[in-house]
Amino acid sequence: MDFASVILFLNLYYIRPQEWIGFVSALKPVQWSVALAMFYMVFRKRGFHWRDLLQTPHDWMMLLYFVWIVVSNPALIGTFRNSYSLFVFYIVTVQALSNARRIRTFLGWWTLMILIVAGLAVGSEFGFDPTRSADLTHGAMKHRLSLNMSIFNNPNALGHSVLPVAFMLYFLFFWKRPVFMKIATIPVLLLPLYCVYLTASKGAYIAGFISVIAALSFGRPKVVQILVLVVAITIGWTALWTLPRMGELERTQTNQAIRGRVSVFRFGLETLKSDINGVGKGSFIGAFSRAHRFAKAAHSSYVAIGAELGVPGLILFIGVLYTCLRTLWQAKTRDADEERIRRILFAMLFSYAVSSWMVDFAYRGSLFLLIAAIAAFHRLMLPQEKPATEQANEAEEAQLLSVPSGFGALQLAPAGQGSLPLLAQSDTLTLAATMPLTAQTTPAEEPVPAGLQWNRIRWLDLALIGIGTYLTVRCWVYIMGAV
Repeated sequence: MDFASVILFLNLYYIRPQEWIGFVSALKPVQWSVALAMFYMVFRKRGFHWRDLLQTPHDWMMLLYFVWIVVSNPALIGTFRNSYSLFVFYIVTVQALSNARRIRTFLGWWTLMILIVAGLAVGSEFGFDPTRSADLTHGAMKHRLSLNMSIFNNPNALGHSVLPVAFMLYFLFFWKRPVFMKIATIPVLLLPLYCVYLTASKGAYIAGFISVIAALSFGRPKVVQILVLVVAITIGWTALWTLPRMGELERTQTNQAIRGRVSVFRFGLETLKSDINGVGKGSFIGAFSRAHRFAKAAHSSYVAIGAELGVPGLILFIGVLYTCLRTLWQAKTRDADEERIRRILFAMLFSYAVSSWMVDFAYRGSLFLLIAAIAAFHRLMLPQEKPATEQANEAEEAQLLSVPSGFGALQLAPAGQGSLPLLAQSDTLTLAATMPLTAQTTPAEEPVPAGLQWNRIRWLDLALIGIGTYLTVRCWVYIMGAV
């Protein structure tokens, strides 16, 4: 039931019936899902131990990040109340995704939820409009597709939210799948692509272009990576500029929307340098309004976090992304299913990191669920200690095959070779037999062990997080100068 409660929250987060079905809001489904998730986590069959909460670098980073979000804001109680549910679901999701099957099923449900969002948005253009989104699309949003829900109610938010499902569909149903499954996936893939196209979101187009290159190159041979890059730079780049509104990027000096974002980026950078604690979570618009006499959102996760949480908050945010990236980069999977999970999570993480330069998804529930899924995958990849009973059985078996003797060691040759037993001087009688036609390997020939050996943040990790933060700020400055 702990897993079912996580799936329930995922449904409520994306479909959001409490916003467009009147009586559902009165039932407070989100609060109930949080309560149920916590209850089932504590009283699950396999038990619950407090030490399970802090087992990976992600857990420690998320704890520090949560603590800083609360203590950096003068309104401690209010900030805690507005933030704790996200971190509760991080913890619950990590605990619920206890094996590869659950992680794969969770990603499958996630894919379905985004497809439903894309279907509702596109359907509103063809008469199926239970959320009453057509008026929003053709009114305030000037014919750019939007969905009348709080987190999808503008074309940029909708485009960037739907974008990752293209990679999820590819790796779930196309990559290393039978031909008939690949063919069936193609028409389904057209739905989210058409949805993103109708949003006319320049940022979503650019994020999609960069993310496709990364997703198709990740874990591939160097030759394939070079081929992907060449095709992207030639054919892909040309096709990108044919999409709606992309031509506006050539007129950055006169485009009011772009100039407005530059002012937001500049204000965020000035705040980052002048206030080490930031202005507090959720206070960016108010602070910007007081400084400029008009309100404007951050339009970037990095800008929002840098201005609201200051330098420590930005470092911790980069640290969270770093731990996720290192897990996915270093993990050596044991089978195709684990590799499928790794590639999906990498594509989602990379897409989020790129999109975050163009939209403010700093505190979205989807981010915390993604980090939780990666942390659960990290636990899955760690070397598993064998149960005490299994260790005892192996010790007993070894004892049976090793009998003290004063005459030497009797070593049986591999079956099928027809050779006589070999006598060698030893204090132990050892029976060593191998299966026919099995080649013996030397330590140099043994493959790199599957799994993940990294599970502790060291000085090198801290240095890389610092470098990542520095490069983030440099990129921030470069974007302002480029436009």
